[in-house]
This record gives sequence, C-alpha cells and structure tokens, in this order.
Amino acid sequence: MIGIIGGVVGVVGGGSGLIGLWRVWRQERREEQQGFFTSYERSIQLLKEQHQRESDPAKKEAKRHQLETVENECLEQQEAYRQNCALRQSAPRGALTAERRPPPEPVRIELTELLKKTRLLSPALLTAEDHFLRGNALYELGRYEEALASYNAALALRPDDPDTLNNRGITLDELKRYEEALCDLNRCLELRPDDPDALNNRGLTLDNLKRYDEALADYNRALELRPGDPATLSNRANTLAELKRNEEALADYNRSLELRPDDPATLYNRGITLIGLKRYEEALADCDRSLQLRPDHPDVLNNRGNALSGLGRHEGALADYNRALELRPDDAATLSNRGVALSSLKRYQEALADYNRSLELRPDHPDTLNNRGIALGYLQRYEEALADYNRTLELRPDDPKTLYNIACLYSLWERYDESLQWLEKAIGGDASCRRDAAEDEDFAGLRADPQFGPRFEKLIQEETP
Repeated sequence: MIGIIGGVVGVVGGGSGLIGLWRVWRQERREEQQGFFTSYERSIQLLKEQHQRESDPAKKEAKRHQLETVENECLEQQEAYRQNCALRQSAPRGALTAERRPPPEPVRIELTELLKKTRLLSPALLTAEDHFLRGNALYELGRYEEALASYNAALALRPDDPDTLNNRGITLDELKRYEEALCDLNRCLELRPDDPDALNNRGLTLDNLKRYDEALADYNRALELRPGDPATLSNRANTLAELKRNEEALADYNRSLELRPDDPATLYNRGITLIGLKRYEEALADCDRSLQLRPDHPDVLNNRGNALSGLGRHEGALADYNRALELRPDDAATLSNRGVALSSLKRYQEALADYNRSLELRPDHPDTLNNRGIALGYLQRYEEALADYNRTLELRPDDPKTLYNIACLYSLWERYDESLQWLEKAIGGDASCRRDAAEDEDFAGLRADPQFGPRFEKLIQEETP
C-alpha cells in the first residue's frame, strides 16, 4: 500500500511477429481511412453529374442542396481527422497514474479545443489507439465519464490491452466505482505482472476499499521494483497512517518530501499525521507551506485549524475554519471542527448550531455526536447530552473517550456515584483517563464532595507498577 532463458527467447520471437502484425494492421487502417474519404469523393462526383443532367429546376435545386450537404460533411470529416492527428500528438501517452494533477492552463486549453474539434469525427476513422488517447486527454481534464466511454471503445477494439485496462481502472476509481476499478487493475497486472505504476494504482483502489493490508503489500512490491518513488512512498504513508502506524507513516512522508520537497498533498498528509502524534508546531509548518503552494485550499485550512486548536490557539483556528467554510459551506468535517473551536471558546450555542448542521450532512458521525454531547452538557441540557453519548457508544462500543465524557457529564449533573462508575470504566479502557481526570475542572464538584471526593482521589491515583 502488495525456464527463464527460454521465456526470454520466446518474448523476442513473439515481438518480431507482433511487429509484423502491427505493420499489416496499420496498413489495413490506412486503407480503411482512405476508403472512407474515397466513398465521399465518389458520392460528390455522382451528385455533381446528377445535378448537371437534371433539367427540372426544383429537382436540380434539391440535388444542389444535397451536394452541398455531402461536400460540407466531407470537409468537416477531413478537418476533424486533421485535428484528431493533432490530438494524438498532444494527448498523454501510455499508462497513467492515479496521481492526477491538473494540467498547465495552456495544455488544458489545447486539449479542450482539440476534443471539441474532433467530436464529429466518424467512428469509422477511429482506431483503438485514437479512443485510448482521447480517453487520456479526457482523464487529464477530469472528465471521467467521457474518458470511461473512450476507454470502453478502445477495449472493444483492442481487448486485454494493459495500458487501457490500467487507465480505465484509475478512471473508475475516480468515479468511486472501486470494485470495477479493482477488476481492471487485477487484469492489467495479470497481463503485465510487477508493473510498479499498476501496483501503485491498485494500492490506491484497495485503500479506497479500506483493504489496507493488501494496499500495503502492493506499495511494498512497487517500491521493491522502483525504490524511492516519491508518489508510492507518499501513498504507502497514507495507508500506514490509516493503520495507525504513525511513526512509519512519518518516515515515508519524510523520504517522499526529500525527493519532492514541495508536494502540497504530501505536506498536507504529513501534517495530519503530525497532528495525530501531537506534534502541532511541525504540523502547522507543513500546513503553512502547503497553503503557500495551494492558497485557500479548504482541506488544508481545516487541517491548519486543527493544528492551531491543538496548540490552544482557538481564535486562529476559528479564522481558518471560517475561511474554509466560505470556500466550501457545507463541509461536515469542518463544521464539526469549528464546533470544537467554538466550544473551547465557551461559545456553546454557536458550537451546537455547527454540530447540528454537521450531523444533518453526516448523520450518526460518532465524533460529532460526542462533541455535541459536550456542548449540551455545558449548556446544562443533560438528558440530550446523555442521548448523544449513548448513541456514540452504540456506534463505537466501549470507546474510552466517550465513557470519560459521560463521567464528566454526571459530575456536572451532580450525580457523583454514577460519575465514578463511568470514570472507572473509562480508566479500564484507557489508563490515561486517570491523568486527564486529575486535571479536569469538570470534576471539581465531585472532588470537593465530602462523601464521593475521597473515592475520586483514590480512583485517579497512579497505579504502582
């Protein structure tokens, strides 16, 4: 996230035969194309003769109109064919990688114009390679449905072509049709085993299917074949991060950025991992650099807000979340994160509004339910807060953080016996809850209570090894 001498001789022999077949096929295609335009020329010549012989004025006019139509069609096809030849020169060639980046603006304009000018070209003039290259151009422009249609047409003419299977696979991945994408990439690798690009692409699809161990195996094999490839290192790091192997992920991100220092996506993802490791200053530096390269990117703004929140700089975090939501108003994750910042600033009603909207967009998200429970607790809406925590535990049973928050809620509610019961459960799931409770003001009333305070103090004492 994956005999020998005889075989080599066989490949050489097969190669010579294929070259011969290729020449025959190219010759046949040229003859087909010539025949296509020859048929137009014959039709035009026949209509001219009929027009000259016709004596009836009305019929003569009809023939003239028919002749003009056919001549215009022929000219359109000739021009479209010329533009198609230009497209063949300009379109990306060969197998593509799933790491699509928008082409430079001049290239985008050129490809868009060429595709527009070739749209009327008769299918009779299009080869499998034409469909394939057209698909590549459409993929580069992010026009995935059209690219898919072109790859389908190419494979109808040239089944089991590994490059086309690879490219259709990554197109299906972009369309979130992951199982179909996996089928194409599997077939590509059957035909061309140990292709590092196809392995990398399949790893990304397996990631999207949450089959992280299989993705990791593909990335490992790709890196054996092509050590030090920055894109594969970055992708493997993403998978390691999903597996909570953050230190290994960080090592891959670091290596990738040594090879490709200003890659904004890798900087962004390393920032997320650094936040997970609570290395907020370093995460902030990555986000700042990523935003220099991609100003006003809403995901990076959201992530920088998270880093600032981790540093306790909640006003700065709020500014980043606000800007991210100006750019993408209904992003559920950013709304939830802004709710956390507002809650940290004790602006609980505003936080509650953000959590409510986030849960409309992303119902039953456990983190947002948990955070809404916190805001409701501080607003003394204890029953509603408890309902959110209970729903969180249905989705994520025995989650120590939620158990701990229920203990806090019962303490604020002055139901101290229940608070102690839930705190004990939380500590049983995660011993760090003991340290958190020792410093948490939510337990101030419990700590001061003459009956329950001593039990609380005993519970939060560090265990002796």
